[in-house]
Amino acid sequence: MTRPLVIVGFGGHGRVLAEALSAAGRNIRGVLDPSPSVVEGTGLAWLGPDDSAAELDPEEVELVHGIGHAGDATLRRDVVRRLETVGLRFATVVHPSATVSPGATLYQGAQVMAGAVVQTGVRIGAFAIVNSGAVVDHDCRVGAYAHVAPGATLCGDVAVGEGALIGAGASVIPGISVGVGATVGAGAAVVDDVPAGAVVVGVPARPVEPA
Repeated sequence: MTRPLVIVGFGGHGRVLAEALSAAGRNIRGVLDPSPSVVEGTGLAWLGPDDSAAELDPEEVELVHGIGHAGDATLRRDVVRRLETVGLRFATVVHPSATVSPGATLYQGAQVMAGAVVQTGVRIGAFAIVNSGAVVDHDCRVGAYAHVAPGATLCGDVAVGEGALIGAGASVIPGISVGVGATVGAGAAVVDDVPAGAVVVGVPARPVEPA
């Protein structure tokens, strides 16, 4: 049985998810967010702030993680850890216009947005985002809570570490490893491995020196 969904966080990413879910014909029960005004004009119900999740029945609903990742995955992790303690689970989301190979694996809470392409052998970790128009080619591994931003391209056999960010329009050549918590700047061309926690920008991508 497909359970109704509750979106946690309703900023820009949450609103995009709501449209993706509606396009897929999913039933959205409502929204958890600190501000009731976020649902104005959407036709969705405001169910209270995040801590109202404790009142939800895990047998009746699933959650959708509506908080984005713009360079720090800490908030996304914290929300998951807090809400999983009350027994709630998060749904995986795939926009109807995305192309996902039957040979790909998407873990709990992963999100593949409009126009994205996920090829065979790919593994998209829990709560990772493959955003609008991104391409993840064969045999890539995208770690939990990572974000492949709109228009980015991961060529074959790329490994993206947990919580890393691949910026909008960036390209990563085959076989490259992007470390845990690293950031690849928008439009960068990554031709060498990126260490954990590093920030790289440019064509070809080079580390940003600390100020």
